[in-house]
Amino acid sequence: MKYLVDTNILSSATAAQPHLDVAEWMENHSADLALSVVTATEILSGIAKLRREGATAKAARLRDWWETVEHLYADRILPFGLPEARIAGELADRARGNGHAPGLADIAIASTATAHELTILTRNRRHFGVLGVPCCDPFERLPD
Repeated sequence: MKYLVDTNILSSATAAQPHLDVAEWMENHSADLALSVVTATEILSGIAKLRREGATAKAARLRDWWETVEHLYADRILPFGLPEARIAGELADRARGNGHAPGLADIAIASTATAHELTILTRNRRHFGVLGVPCCDPFERLPD
């Protein structure tokens, strides 16, 4: 694995007009990609919200998509455990010391990437930049 895929990159595949070059790159480099359990939580929370709000057809479509993602990435959905928590504490304090207050989800994703020596694929580089972790926006430039 080389990259940890942020929620906004993964969910872009479900957009009405997905970026085909990014989707194709991800398909061709699938073995190099991992997900965080935080991304799973964010996706599943979004599906539950749609269902609660009555958008049952969209919720069902996204649930089916997520089940496929979960199957494909089963052994590459990385946990947030004590090693990641130790790193998260350091990253959060460093960011606060520099005047930033990142959210827990971003801190957890960043610490997971750090623990596994991965680069984060994200559209929110500014969120992860303050945490000092390597990141790349594949919508700006596809990784080598």
